Amino acid sequence: MLDVLKTDARTRPIYFATLLVLLLSMVFLVVPEIDLWVSGLFFDAQDKFWLKGAWFPLRLRKLGIFAPRLIIILMALFFVARLFWPNLKKLFALSHMLFLMVAAIIGPGLIVNLLLKANWGRARPVQTDLFGGDWPYSQVWVIADNCQKNCSFVSGEGAMSFWMLGLILLLPLGWRKVSFWIIATFALLVSFNRIVFGGHYLSDILLSWALTGWVMVVLWSLFREDPLWGSDSNQLEEAWDKAGIRLRSNLGKIEQKLRKKTANNQTNAQPDDRDEN
Repeated sequence: MLDVLKTDARTRPIYFATLLVLLLSMVFLVVPEIDLWVSGLFFDAQDKFWLKGAWFPLRLRKLGIFAPRLIIILMALFFVARLFWPNLKKLFALSHMLFLMVAAIIGPGLIVNLLLKANWGRARPVQTDLFGGDWPYSQVWVIADNCQKNCSFVSGEGAMSFWMLGLILLLPLGWRKVSFWIIATFALLVSFNRIVFGGHYLSDILLSWALTGWVMVVLWSLFREDPLWGSDSNQLEEAWDKAGIRLRSNLGKIEQKLRKKTANNQTNAQPDDRDEN
């Protein structure tokens, strides 16, 4: 295995990402007290999770939900706009944008929300009897019958905030370093804000990052190798240009037919002078 890690530059990040998921899982399975200790920092018996109603955490949570959704909507709109204005290709590479959209669908969308959060049944800290709730604490990767939907394992907002790190691919090289640290700070605040709320354990946050990172690493290796979607290929741009030309041509023909039909209707609607005489 070590020989593979040394020689295969393409699969090496996948091995490391997989190892990180396994390592984090093992740590929290062996020492679950880490979760309880971190959540306990923001809890007291009288006020429960006392920062939950504070102004900044509330606004930060709303921003953490709104920002990724807005970005994905803008990406989808860019794909549509690119069909009508080909010069937009100077702004962003379609392959990078497609990679980010697919990563968001598979990672935070399918794996985190539809698979784990919907089926693992881990109660949130605020729902457990250790922090004023009714349900027992359950460890990572242990399927429980406590929470029924939208459960604690793992964090959806943590996954989406980590996914946003990939946005640096859309930026010029000179902007990427500073942008990375800005987005990383935002992701850190949004993610750990969920612990402050009693909405997630530390393990939920870290494993949501690791799983999303694993998905992005695997997808990136596939995208780079594919001749159509690859980041160094112009085939996707050319295919989208051709699709745009066909679309604009067809829309132009439809417009001409509608104008012709409208003109004919207006001609037929004019009164006949001979009938008046």
